[in-house]
Amino acid sequence: MSKVAFFSVCKVISEKISGIDFLERFRKIPTAFTRCRKMPFCDIIYFMMSCANRSLQTELDEYFRNKGCDAVSRQAFSKARENIRHEAFIELNDTVVRKFETEDGEIETYRGYRLFGVDGSIIDLPNTEGLRERFGYSTGSPYVKLAKGLAMTAFDVLNKITVFAELYRYDDSERSRMIDISDGFKELYQDKMIWLLDRGYPSFALFSRFVGNSQNFVARVSSTSLKEVNDAIEPDQIVTVTRNSSTLTLRVVNVLLNSGETEKLVTNLFSDFTPDDFKELYAMRWGVETNYRFLKCRLLFETFTGESETAILQDFHSAILLMNMAAIAEREQDDVLRDNGAVCLGDKYGGCKYRANRSKLIGAIKRDFVKLMITKSKTSKIFTKYRIYKNIKRYAYLDIPGRAFPRNYAKKHARRVSHPKSAI
Repeated sequence: MSKVAFFSVCKVISEKISGIDFLERFRKIPTAFTRCRKMPFCDIIYFMMSCANRSLQTELDEYFRNKGCDAVSRQAFSKARENIRHEAFIELNDTVVRKFETEDGEIETYRGYRLFGVDGSIIDLPNTEGLRERFGYSTGSPYVKLAKGLAMTAFDVLNKITVFAELYRYDDSERSRMIDISDGFKELYQDKMIWLLDRGYPSFALFSRFVGNSQNFVARVSSTSLKEVNDAIEPDQIVTVTRNSSTLTLRVVNVLLNSGETEKLVTNLFSDFTPDDFKELYAMRWGVETNYRFLKCRLLFETFTGESETAILQDFHSAILLMNMAAIAEREQDDVLRDNGAVCLGDKYGGCKYRANRSKLIGAIKRDFVKLMITKSKTSKIFTKYRIYKNIKRYAYLDIPGRAFPRNYAKKHARRVSHPKSAI
């Protein structure tokens, strides 16, 4: 068995987008995209998948230069995109995830369990009245209202695939949405999955839903409404929580971190895992935080290409799709590096292995993927495909185990001291 190839994913996406059924289901009105235009339905989808982060007109000019024809104006593009439902990108992403789940023969697990980290992140939106009404806003002062949204993702931390993503209102409840996400996963993995959750999620209702859906979880708690959990001070302890005639049995593990701080974890896994295992297991949740960093800092996700609700949701889900495609390419590159025995032979880091550089891969895919999709020349398509493949194999970084950069809180919060000038 082998991993899913990046170009096989590209082929599936291309076939999906070019299908008549796809067009008919995701155009908002039956008459949209029936006439021959400079930028038809497929081109709009491909352009948005490139996650443009420069000025919109500059990106359009480059897109049509690669296509070999005159560019359209940004006004024409913005008008045309309003006729496409954002659910088109959700389906494309589901297609990629489904292909990964059914055809990848090397899906990574932790002792047979799939690990999913879930977290929310506040997203800055274009500050328009329409978006403030739709997604909500923050109030930095009584006179300033800033449009914001709440992004939530379910992230496979071992395989680096985002299996669920949605953009909610800024004032929505992450805990309530987590219940909905759990219900959506009910028939997918069940006993062979573990939710990894941060401190904002623990509650009796959520834990009961996990148990009812036959799902395992590991959640960190600081102070919670579950008194029985707060009172559990033993390193490894079983507690029983009762609410409104409902009873829930939980395992509370108090883990001592290297910093000397005690981390309290709650789980419904009662066997096969030691307290040290839970320390390692929960540390893997950091992958979902890293995924947001790539979205915001590498894809420049918050640089939206429009100010309408449709444009915001299209940009959000197309960025998730591009991240998953980069994850597929990264897995493929890791195999190439492993097969070639790519290790550092120097004195300082000798023996350390090279890993795929996701930041570089994202840039390469953004630059070349659209060219591969829109080119009509077989020679040009082969050349672009070869260049993408070379980039997939090329970009790597040295993975040094145990490397860390502790935060210097004293330096961060130190006040500037102004030194008086010397007396003349």
